[in-house]
Amino acid sequence: MSYPQMVYLVQQLYRRTDDGRVEWEETEIEGVFQAAFPEHTVRLSMHLLDGYVPGSEDYVLSIFNTRGLKIEEVSDTDLAEDLADSYEVMKHLYRAARRKAMGVDQALNSILSALGEEDISS
Repeated sequence: MSYPQMVYLVQQLYRRTDDGRVEWEETEIEGVFQAAFPEHTVRLSMHLLDGYVPGSEDYVLSIFNTRGLKIEEVSDTDLAEDLADSYEVMKHLYRAARRKAMGVDQALNSILSALGEEDISS
């Protein structure tokens, strides 16, 4: 199945997450991160497959409506036909969302500050 709008959404989330314009947060489920938009919420998760081998994770993007109902879901494998390197794109997006939601950059800056070092993120 072809997912041109979903591919475009993933690409925009990728770009806007990288430049800090999407606010990701933790959810009630460990390892699942979300970004809220006016009428929908996007969630990113990673699924370990049976007989897990590193590099065989599935990255999944889900869209929820205002009532909390899942209205769409795609994985990196679903997008492979329409999105070159879909696994790498979704993996990068998941990791960037996780870093933002978990406050990794702030933690690094805090530790560096405690060590007497400057914030190097600027």
